Amino acid sequence: MDESHKHLRLAGVIRLSLGGGRGPSDAYVFDPHRLALPAWACALEDGPAALLVTLDRHLDLVVPQAPAAVPDRSAGLRALDEHARWSLDVRNYDHVLAAMEAGLVGDALVIARGRPRGTFSGDVYVDTRGRPHRLVVVPTVDRAAEAFNAPAPGDAVREVLQAAGRVLLDVDLDCFTSLSDADPTTVLPWPRGVIRDYLLPPDSESFWDAVLEKCVALTLAREPHHCGGLLASGELFRDVAEVLFRELLRTQPP
Repeated sequence: MDESHKHLRLAGVIRLSLGGGRGPSDAYVFDPHRLALPAWACALEDGPAALLVTLDRHLDLVVPQAPAAVPDRSAGLRALDEHARWSLDVRNYDHVLAAMEAGLVGDALVIARGRPRGTFSGDVYVDTRGRPHRLVVVPTVDRAAEAFNAPAPGDAVREVLQAAGRVLLDVDLDCFTSLSDADPTTVLPWPRGVIRDYLLPPDSESFWDAVLEKCVALTLAREPHHCGGLLASGELFRDVAEVLFRELLRTQPP
């Protein structure tokens, strides 16, 4: 099979060509977030590791159960795909550090609010091959934009973006949900206006310009079990796509 069509062998991963907008030319859409691992391998091909900019409800920074067993990217797409499906946590919390172990992701800018049990809490993750990876964590896009525009002591958002050669933009649909105060087991998808306010807050244009000018691919995890189920997640995907594709990337929604 032609090298450019390797993604066709990734079951459950949809590749979209984005044209006429700004930012990446390709997007990869899938359900379980751990499938980002082979999608990132497809997007990066043989190029250097990228800065990951990921938006999520959860800090997906749990250390894989067997980090040394994560295949290096040189093992090929099939090895990474099989590892993601069969060895990573089904809760989809450990794929970011697994991608660092694989040599796909260098540093990470993590925009997320929740902290799953076992989340790595350090500012630098040193993988089993001895490579250090900076972890810059902020809770919201407006906080990321503030740290980019006017860094306070200790803010590293601008620093990691300026140092990056390439960027992977990663979005989990559950970023745009909250748990109900009345019933913590109930997921509440956000309306489109709230999605827009979160994703495109005032004074965020320069931050997004810095992300998108180096962005080689968008990955989008739908995670229906974290978004209220199949029907609710489908409606949420429609609303997020309108803001994410049409307003941020300035291209047609899928």
